[in-house]
Amino acid sequence: MDQQQLSKILAYQNEDVISRFTDMMDIGQPEAEDIFNETKKFLYLSQVPDIFIPDELLIIDEMWHNFVLFTKDYHLFCLDNFGRFVHHQPATYKEKQAYREKKQIDAEATTAEFNQKLETMLSATYDHLGQDTVVKWFGTYPQQYSPENIKSIRKY
Repeated sequence: MDQQQLSKILAYQNEDVISRFTDMMDIGQPEAEDIFNETKKFLYLSQVPDIFIPDELLIIDEMWHNFVLFTKDYHLFCLDNFGRFVHHQPATYKEKQAYREKKQIDAEATTAEFNQKLETMLSATYDHLGQDTVVKWFGTYPQQYSPENIKSIRKY
């Protein structure tokens, strides 16, 4: 991972991804382009082990879903920038069930484990993308793009 790779990733544009997102969400093109840039930054960061998409980044997850739908473009983007396809794999039923059971048995330990994962995520974000991205992703986005707010701007 280096600055040259990040610059190349951020230079990637796709008007179809932006257009579909603004068709789905009641936001303007500049805002959609900004969310797409943050999504590309997340994909760059996903090269770091143990990176995951926390609830705070729901809007980035929405854009990632949108990008994945343009399968050929997404596939080529991944190959060109990472040398492999970056899968978007949500938690499986079994994984979610195991998590609920683990939390029931020892909620404190399960919470501590999650907090450690989140700390890894925050540290990696800071180290590779800087303080402004940390503030945006974990300060601004959870308020601006809460699940309720996303629901209110979703067109369908």
